[in-house]
Amino acid sequence: MASIWQDDRSGNWVIGFVYGGKHLVRSCRTKSETKARSSKVLAEETLQLLNTGRLVMPTDADPGVWILSGGKVEQKPQTDGRPLAKLGEVCDAYYKDQLDKAPTTLIGENTHINHLKRLLGEKTVLESVTLEAVQGYVNGRRKQGNRFGGKVSGKTIKKELTTLMQIWDWARQRGCVRRPCPVRDLHRPRKWAVKMPKPEEPQKFMTWEEIERRIARGGLTAQQAKELWKYVFLDEKLVSELLEHVAKVAKHAFIYPMFAFAAYTGARRSEICRSLVDDFKFDEDVVMIRERKRRKDLAASTRQVPMHSKLKKAMKEWFKSHPGGQFAIAAPLSMPRRKSRSEFTMLTREEAHHHFKETLADSKWQAIRGFHVLRHSFGAICTRAGVPMNVIAAWMGHTSGEMMKLYQHLFPQDEQAWMRKLSL
Repeated sequence: MASIWQDDRSGNWVIGFVYGGKHLVRSCRTKSETKARSSKVLAEETLQLLNTGRLVMPTDADPGVWILSGGKVEQKPQTDGRPLAKLGEVCDAYYKDQLDKAPTTLIGENTHINHLKRLLGEKTVLESVTLEAVQGYVNGRRKQGNRFGGKVSGKTIKKELTTLMQIWDWARQRGCVRRPCPVRDLHRPRKWAVKMPKPEEPQKFMTWEEIERRIARGGLTAQQAKELWKYVFLDEKLVSELLEHVAKVAKHAFIYPMFAFAAYTGARRSEICRSLVDDFKFDEDVVMIRERKRRKDLAASTRQVPMHSKLKKAMKEWFKSHPGGQFAIAAPLSMPRRKSRSEFTMLTREEAHHHFKETLADSKWQAIRGFHVLRHSFGAICTRAGVPMNVIAAWMGHTSGEMMKLYQHLFPQDEQAWMRKLSL
């Protein structure tokens, strides 16, 4: 696609290539063959991106200089007399317009927006953001560390760029930008134009004993050891022991039902907070769970889970002393060291986490990170009990079969028993 040669008179290397039906010749401005060959590779890569439509040359750019520079000459967006929309302004306007999204989704998008502003430039004109700039964002994020001492994962970067594409589409619908988002490959809509780091296999859940062995070997920072507990799995025995502990030390009557709800249904923390008293249908032995994640076309949806006998007993006892209001997990209006309420409202995710950590503090269970451990444990216990995968997915509101695979490795003793049955 391109060729180089050394000029006899100046000694500089020269590059030649064809673009737009014209043969262009430009000096590499170096006497080093190695540097000239690097320029040749860069020019060929740029030509390939131009020919496939993944890169667009500015109308006022010198083709030879622009291609030789790898497309680094700054693009000047066309304005048609309209004010240029800045990245930061568009991001802020987009975020204010997201009225129907779940709080957890908004928190994540806000984090993504902060990274986009920081690396792409809050005052950067959105129209001027090129594929090269986005690739620079990806490369820059890969070099940064996360709060656990490791590298930022490709999965995290992909989520951030997904938010960028949503912002771009939102801005394009409102006339803030005219061209498609450079993240997408125009010729292959399902493919990304940027080169993303290869994804790592998701971390599998581990037994309590396995985590203790890893920590005992040494070589982990305090933060890395703490992070391991995020993936702990509790078997039936440990779940029972945990619930017994909660029943003994809980400072408020609603706390044990909250733990039991998570342990016997695999409900998420936010789902527990949203649940209503009428969601527990004792005559039918089912509990309805109000979810926000599974159906993207609806603001909210529900699923039903058969009610475990122990959960049924715990909730019936709790409802006898329920303080009032519509929510199943309701805190009293007045609690020590807490601001008094004038009416019964939904327990927030932060309040639920506070009571979780306070209840398990100063015990062996304090290593558990949050309610998600009980959710993962419920899925693993169901898997070992032989509950079909599609049924578990329906109970837990899973949208991906990949999540279910994380449970299957937890019981090697079962697989060994199956292996012994083979007559090889």
